[in-house]
Amino acid sequence: MLSEDRQQLILRELALHGSLNAGEFAAKLGTSGMTIRRDLAVLAEQGLLERVHGGAITSGGKPAGPAAQQSTSWRPGGRRPLATIGMIVPSASYYFPGVIRGAEAAAHEAGVRLVLGVSNYSGAEERRQLRRLYEHGVDGILITPSEQSLAGTETLDLLAEADVPVVVVERSIDDAQDRGRLESVRSDHVRGSEIAVNHLLGLGHRKIAICLRENSPTAPQLIDGFHLAMQRAGHSRDESMVRAMSRAQNDPQAHRLLVDAILDWCAESQVTAAVVHTDEDALQFVSACQERRLRVPEDFAIVSYDDEIAALGAVPLTAVAPPKYDVGHQALVMCLNRIGGRRGSTSALQRVNLSPALVVRESTQV
Repeated sequence: MLSEDRQQLILRELALHGSLNAGEFAAKLGTSGMTIRRDLAVLAEQGLLERVHGGAITSGGKPAGPAAQQSTSWRPGGRRPLATIGMIVPSASYYFPGVIRGAEAAAHEAGVRLVLGVSNYSGAEERRQLRRLYEHGVDGILITPSEQSLAGTETLDLLAEADVPVVVVERSIDDAQDRGRLESVRSDHVRGSEIAVNHLLGLGHRKIAICLRENSPTAPQLIDGFHLAMQRAGHSRDESMVRAMSRAQNDPQAHRLLVDAILDWCAESQVTAAVVHTDEDALQFVSACQERRLRVPEDFAIVSYDDEIAALGAVPLTAVAPPKYDVGHQALVMCLNRIGGRRGSTSALQRVNLSPALVVRESTQV
């Protein structure tokens, strides 16, 4: 191994753990203690570490190595990364690109390598990706399980075996806390749904529906938030206001008939506004309203949930925007802090909920 490569490994070890035992590190690399001590002397002369009896510590309590000198992320052929973190998401085409960008930015800032895998909402593929990351020796894992809940899944069994930090992204770990040392960062979709309903209530709407695909992992939280907001406004819980679009989502004609049926029901029930998840479905609702000569928002107001493409409709949609970028960024920082046991980081396992924001556009503005 070249001396530069050894020295980068030394700096990486110090950045992650704060100290290094020369004898143990030499055995780990399969080299002599004399060689490692020579490397330590060179790095100490450069001010990158402080030598102590038997090894070294970070210089002046500051991060050692590449991350202390520059914030550029790892690139193939470049400096050895501070750490390698694996990330598994269900999709890279809708919703999760924002989460990925946040994690990527945090990795770039810290000089960390991010390795991405996409499960396509397949539990089997998710587990295959996890095993691959284990085999490649990643230092930490960010994962968004394909299922709404981890409880009782084979994926949870695999995560419980991990000997590296695991941060679950955009999923609850409430029913999986006794297995492994899991942490989580997620959007508070209950609060997001409340924000949407409160906005419509504030505009004077009293009969409000929520329309969503019931097989979505987000659906239960959105339903909970919807009922909370309505009940706090003095309305009794009414399950009929929850309209599930559980079929025909891959058949455009059948899906359109389903949207038409929901709008028929809204007219019969005097419902004047709806929260619709996802953006794609919300745009379909606007199109169906226009064909019926229903004015949006004068006759029917719509709040979309996701804000991926909501602004691009014929009527730009008011939308709740989950903090996708911030979720990804904070998840990677949380994982990296756990990897390094960094000074000032908490030892308590964390579950972080980040609040969505409302972006008001023409679909609720008269």
